[in-house]
Amino acid sequence: MILKYPYPYKAWFTVANDPDNTLIKDWKELDAFIWGELELPLSNSIFIKSFNNNLPQQVNLTEHPEILTQKHDIIHTWGDYMHSRRLGFDREDAIEAVKIIEQNSLEPKVWIDHAQFIGNLIHFSNKGSTPSTKDASGIVYKNYVYTLDLIKQIGIRYIWNGGITNIIGQDRKISASKYFMQSPVSSRKSLVKLILNQLIHSKRIRKLFKLNIPDNRQYYPNEFADGSRLYCFSRYGTWKDADIYGLGNILEQKKIDSLVENEGTMVAYTHLGKRPASKMKEPFHIPPKTKRSLRYIKEKYESKILMVSSISSMLDYLVLRDHVKFSPQKNTIEILPDNIRYSNITQSDLTNKKFSFERNNQFNLETIKIISGDTPLKFDLKIEEANIFSIIFCFSTTYLIEPMLFKMVLI
Repeated sequence: MILKYPYPYKAWFTVANDPDNTLIKDWKELDAFIWGELELPLSNSIFIKSFNNNLPQQVNLTEHPEILTQKHDIIHTWGDYMHSRRLGFDREDAIEAVKIIEQNSLEPKVWIDHAQFIGNLIHFSNKGSTPSTKDASGIVYKNYVYTLDLIKQIGIRYIWNGGITNIIGQDRKISASKYFMQSPVSSRKSLVKLILNQLIHSKRIRKLFKLNIPDNRQYYPNEFADGSRLYCFSRYGTWKDADIYGLGNILEQKKIDSLVENEGTMVAYTHLGKRPASKMKEPFHIPPKTKRSLRYIKEKYESKILMVSSISSMLDYLVLRDHVKFSPQKNTIEILPDNIRYSNITQSDLTNKKFSFERNNQFNLETIKIISGDTPLKFDLKIEEANIFSIIFCFSTTYLIEPMLFKMVLI
């Protein structure tokens, strides 16, 4: 009954950028084009500090506070501690980063592991999520780079799963024929794999021949060593195209058209501030092909075909969408907490969010109620087409009494 995405959008696009290698002059060029000229409602990621001796001018919040003009819902770990020579990372560094985040009123919802950082949660290391270790004699040692509790404390609920996918469009099931036939190997090899997929049922042999088909979820729950549960999300792209030049390849027009046709989501993996070594002397940062690709995304967004948003907005929507309960007898639609991102659902959690539904004669739209638990929620109902209606949650003025929001309104 609920549509995958708000009407009339057919698919959803966002970017999960890693800020590695970004120089301030290139950041300004990116800001002027993506957030200025195109006005794409994307978010960016941030290093709180950078101690990387190989990248001494790398953009980070502490040395470049002007970057806060953009929306940042991603932190790229607690900072760049790669190639920091004698300086090692410790939990105390994370505690200091938390203070900086709070002082700058950042509200990150997304964490992305960085390179081989010792405090990663998944990518190349899980020491950031492991409170202690035990040796062969059974002696337990405290882990001084464990920070998952702090990560949760600042509001992080989504983390990168450490891998990338070449499937165009997540948030959808993919058939064996489509999966194997879109593989970059030859058509003959793809056909052989498709046949073997039908014939072989042994888990060990299927893994050996890479016959297992990804479930292709955009997000899924993951439990860590300390018992914490967060959502993992996948990113689309290739390792070799993970820079500003490669971005034009992974977002070329035919792939965006396929995304819309597949009615899926895409979290593009890139390093907006990184160029190939051979292009370091170019007088510009963003190459023409990448500009064309981003302009095409803007065109699809303006045409209300492709939704574009920050990554946290996309993931929040998917979580809420997947926790809707319909009760025709009570003429209600209930939005349930998922107990990872939302422990309870409030009006402010839903403000300005839109959900679209197919008409169902079991519901009376004139008296329908939207609730969370026993609490009614305020909304506007819009008839989009004869068989489709949308619910748009309104901003409630009662929330102005909260000091922080009241201060923001006054400013």
